[in-house]
Amino acid sequence: MASTRCRLAGYLEDLDCSDFKKFKMYLEDYPPQSGCTPLPRGQTERADHMDLATAMIDFNGEEQAWTMAVWIFAAINRRDLHEKAKREQPQWDNPTVECREDSIEEEWMGLLGFLSRISICKKKKDFSRTYRRHVRSKFHCIEDRNARLGESVNLNKRYTRLQLVREHPSRQERERELLAMGGSRLRDAPPGPLRLESLFDADPEDESLEPVHTVVVQGAAGIGKTILARKIMLEWASGKLFQDKFDYLFYIHCREVSLATPRSLGELIASCCPDAGPPVGRIVRKSSRVLFLMDGFDELQGAFDEHTGALCTDWQVAARGDVLLGSLIRKRLLPQASLLITTRPAALEKLQHLLERPRHVEVLGFSEARRKEYFFKYFSSEVQAQAAFSLIQENEVLFAMCFIPLVCWIVCTGLKQRMDSGESLAQTSKTTTAVYVSFLSCLLQARGAGHEHQHSAPLRGLCSLAADGIWNQKVLFEESDLRSHGLWEGDVSAFLRMSLFQKEVDCEKLYSFIHMTFQEFFAAMYYVLGEEEGAGPAGSCMELPSRDVAVLLENYGRFEKGYLIFVVRFLFGLVNQERASYLEKNLSCKMSQQIRAELLRWIEAKARAKKLQAQPSQLELFYCLFEMQEEGFVRRAMGHFPKIEVSLTTRMDHVVSSFCIRNCPSVQSLSLGFLHNSPEEEEEEEDEEGEEGTGPPANGAHSLVNSGLTSSGCSALALVLRTTKSLTHLYLRGNALGDTGLKLLCVGLLHPGCVLQMLELDNCSLTSHSCWDLSTVLTSSRSLRKLSLSNNDLGDLGVMMLCEVLRQGACVLRSLQLNEMYFNYATKCALETLQEEQPGLDLVFEPSW
Repeated sequence: MASTRCRLAGYLEDLDCSDFKKFKMYLEDYPPQSGCTPLPRGQTERADHMDLATAMIDFNGEEQAWTMAVWIFAAINRRDLHEKAKREQPQWDNPTVECREDSIEEEWMGLLGFLSRISICKKKKDFSRTYRRHVRSKFHCIEDRNARLGESVNLNKRYTRLQLVREHPSRQERERELLAMGGSRLRDAPPGPLRLESLFDADPEDESLEPVHTVVVQGAAGIGKTILARKIMLEWASGKLFQDKFDYLFYIHCREVSLATPRSLGELIASCCPDAGPPVGRIVRKSSRVLFLMDGFDELQGAFDEHTGALCTDWQVAARGDVLLGSLIRKRLLPQASLLITTRPAALEKLQHLLERPRHVEVLGFSEARRKEYFFKYFSSEVQAQAAFSLIQENEVLFAMCFIPLVCWIVCTGLKQRMDSGESLAQTSKTTTAVYVSFLSCLLQARGAGHEHQHSAPLRGLCSLAADGIWNQKVLFEESDLRSHGLWEGDVSAFLRMSLFQKEVDCEKLYSFIHMTFQEFFAAMYYVLGEEEGAGPAGSCMELPSRDVAVLLENYGRFEKGYLIFVVRFLFGLVNQERASYLEKNLSCKMSQQIRAELLRWIEAKARAKKLQAQPSQLELFYCLFEMQEEGFVRRAMGHFPKIEVSLTTRMDHVVSSFCIRNCPSVQSLSLGFLHNSPEEEEEEEDEEGEEGTGPPANGAHSLVNSGLTSSGCSALALVLRTTKSLTHLYLRGNALGDTGLKLLCVGLLHPGCVLQMLELDNCSLTSHSCWDLSTVLTSSRSLRKLSLSNNDLGDLGVMMLCEVLRQGACVLRSLQLNEMYFNYATKCALETLQEEQPGLDLVFEPSW
């Protein structure tokens, strides 16, 4: 059997670091009236488990040392070791002086242990309350991106609920969710939207009903992930969220942790707490009641490609920030703890292979109702809120962009500043460039009139810094970076005040643009701003990024250079003549005049390329032209596109394509498809269409099958029908046009310039009311030869109306396709009679589903 000393040392090894320190403290302060000798501080301070067991026996003998250990285990609330030591107490051959009377001393020891547990419990509750107060104080306010020093906004008064969904939407659903416009809605989410309190609830579809320990919240930049994380912290600290699940929530900003010096998890937890010494050991021991909220995983670099052996498993061992968080994510460190991780979609693949059975949640932004709520929360005046919201709601494109909270904030900020200055709200432009220019203008005007010349040099430095960061894929800048671009301390403080920079609170001397799109916007301005004599950062030999637009466009055309997409879009938006003149006047900067010609030559070269699907796609080029909003330039550019072939995914794609196509009267072949199937399904459909001979012809065809086109998009399509002389086939099956949409479409069909020969309107939610408008078209059109109306509830009245028109000699229609389930036998007989009267008319009756 092991010696008493070894057995005591074994018990001591079962104590964690915090309890071991407490054990030493009790040894030093052991009650002297017990007959046992307390150990001097010098004997315990550096002693390990074996050294301490030896010292206890040396000072008091084996039996008394054992008794002391039993009593201290109870005092530090380690009842497991207390009971185990009592049960395994050795039989002493030569009893020495008793440290206690069996009955009285045992009761006394039990009472002290009980009082100690009460004290510990009270301390735990006291710290928990203190920590919650600290979290409420830290997270109850947020700073707007343009806030002046000391300005903040109450989070609860500004926060607007975001749309959360668990499953990943399909492409067609994505259209309704993210870029819905007009009367369309966000996707019909599963019964009721996902609520915060259910994030960690077990999945009812999972038979095992295992609890969820990891939740990944993904969403695009500016969609509201960080403010959602802060709201979760505040709701928990206020006693409204996760009360039955977690005792502690710790907010971790991934970028800040990755930049900090190495530290242990215990030190990281302590840094989240108020100054009062946090009971880190006790928190860690109950890690199943702890939630780590990691915000911005996509900004965390390192450790994830390293061997798992390099990870950290001890919460007391210091490690780099990326290693520390990587160890938590991989469950090598505190595997029982729960995680909530926010990230941009680009980092999902990297994150996915690190996790076991995570729950994925996507942030879709604001629904239409929440956009209105945000406006009314932003403006203190209800009158101002209503005026601003009504203005934006009238502009479908800009209203659609406001599903992104960041864009909502930019729009509200610009409008409020115009209102406060007494300006009338002019028609707001539709493009992202216009929103950013308006916002920048408001910021510069806030510095007062007559100071335009002061903006020039700092703005040039800001733009060169942005461009340099884009080319080097750099988003964080040190003070030396600022200086190398001619930005000095005075400029930096001004930009902070003007909201062009966001100074990282916990990362001194590091600066970033308030959002990545701002960096892309200023990078585009770098190419637009003309060269100045002797230009270059003062006192710096740094080589500035090339201003050669051809180099930018060449790299933009490569698929792997996707980070330049918005830079080029902004570039097109900034060379709009009116906008360029406005910027020259307000910024006192000369704008380059040669870029427009360069852009036109580049588009012409792309249009002549043999592979039209090479990057950038035609649709991406359309987005660039849309940003310009200059119809004369667009017509010259679109004159180089005799053949247009694009695939549409979102409502914004429809708007952008419509703008460009209606400014392209010379198009010879038009094919607009919608990406809604997997590649395999698309190949199968192509095969079927090839066998049946029902596919759209290669030339003069317009296909919008199942594209989510609704009545609000039919006006634009009608304009295409009126202006495109060569469009002969139009496929619209599977779109919820309704009677209203068809009426708008008929405006184009009735135009003398319309040469459409085939129109497919299967399953378009048409009723008998649509037959009035179709009858008018059939009477007047001299080109329409084939009409398909299957799977529409036209009713007997609607079909009979069409029969009357088809009997007229003026109608040139030669084929009509209907579904017999929507009319009775008598109506079918009337149609058969019509076919006998008109042998040149082909009536096709599809059977009922």
